[in-house]
Amino acid sequence: MKKILLSTLLICLFPVFAFGGPFLVCDPQTGVTSYKITGPSWVVSPVPAQTNGSLKMDVATSTVGVNSLTVSACITDPIWGEACSAAVPFAFTRPASPNASVGIGLIK
Repeated sequence: MKKILLSTLLICLFPVFAFGGPFLVCDPQTGVTSYKITGPSWVVSPVPAQTNGSLKMDVATSTVGVNSLTVSACITDPIWGEACSAAVPFAFTRPASPNASVGIGLIK
C-alpha cells in the first residue's frame, strides 16, 4: 500500500508540459493535400494538410492587430496537377502585450 501511495505521489510531482497556441483550423476534408494561405509576411504557404485532410496552422508569430488571411483547400492529382478551391476570407485580431507594471513595492 505504501508503495502505491509513494508511486502516486511521485507521479503527481512531475510537471506535465502542454504546449498550446492559437491555431487556425478547419474540419477534415477528404482528398485535400495542402492549403494555400495568403496574407501578411508572417504567413507560410502552402501548409500541408493533416492526415485527415484538415488544416492546423500555428498563428503564434502573427503581428499585433488585425490579421486578414485567405485560405484555399488544394488537391494534387498526378494527371491534372493541382486544383484549389475558391479563397475564403478569415480575419482575427491579436491583442498587444500588457503595459509594464508600475508602483511595485512591499508593505508591512
